[in-house]
Amino acid sequence: MKAKLTFLTFLVVSFCSYGQSFRAMFLNPNVYRTKIDLQAIRLCDNDLNIIYNDTFTIKVSVFEHLDYKIINEDQNGFIVIRILPSVKIVNETSPTDPTKNINVVRYSNKVLSNTDPNNAYNYYFAIKKDGLNPLGKTLLSTKIIGVPLIQPFKLRPSKGDEGWNLSSAFTISYNFGIRLKLGSNPFSKNYLSIVPYGFGLGAEKYFNVGIDGKPSEKVDAFALTYYQGGLVLTNQNINLGIFTGFDAMLDKQNDWFYQGKQWFSLGIGYKFNKD
Repeated sequence: MKAKLTFLTFLVVSFCSYGQSFRAMFLNPNVYRTKIDLQAIRLCDNDLNIIYNDTFTIKVSVFEHLDYKIINEDQNGFIVIRILPSVKIVNETSPTDPTKNINVVRYSNKVLSNTDPNNAYNYYFAIKKDGLNPLGKTLLSTKIIGVPLIQPFKLRPSKGDEGWNLSSAFTISYNFGIRLKLGSNPFSKNYLSIVPYGFGLGAEKYFNVGIDGKPSEKVDAFALTYYQGGLVLTNQNINLGIFTGFDAMLDKQNDWFYQGKQWFSLGIGYKFNKD
């Protein structure tokens, strides 16, 4: 199960790692996607050594989108951004006036060095917040995430004389995975996340079985979830997941009856933070 989830995650990452997508997936939060051309002002280089005040059109022509990271939103109504690689600065003939040239940022199919003056990633740009169309700031379709969840119970398969056990173990877990957008609507917040690894801590009942085959008295204890994996469905801000994993107790309780044995569970959570 571990290997299958890990392989599936790497397969999705490999499929998405073209253009800007791979960089965008790992630069969250504050990474967004524009599906329309944007008007921007170039502010300065990334070392803050040279100040500019020239205007640019950020064009999305090649993949019909470009990804950018929001650096800051100031009190004057501007959003300061860096456009993610690979993007270039070019001077082109204006589509509305052939007698004029305009500054353009667009996708580059060549890798540009950090010292190349035409590498648009080397600069900070500003766009006017009140002039930003909703299609100019949409959520990414693919993103690396961390998700906190509560798991109110665990279903443990039968072992020895113990049948299938549905325990009221209350576990708090944190899970890492890749989030995939469901559907093509840029305004929806429905996602499926593949989680190859998570960990947690929960309340359990400790007991073991002696050489006489009889279980000992059950006492309250903590169990460490050292591995879990699964799938999480996100609808707006609600997270609901299915998981399988393994628990262990430590020190003198490391002979727990369910030590290192597989379980199945549901996870629920609420997404408070903004993308």
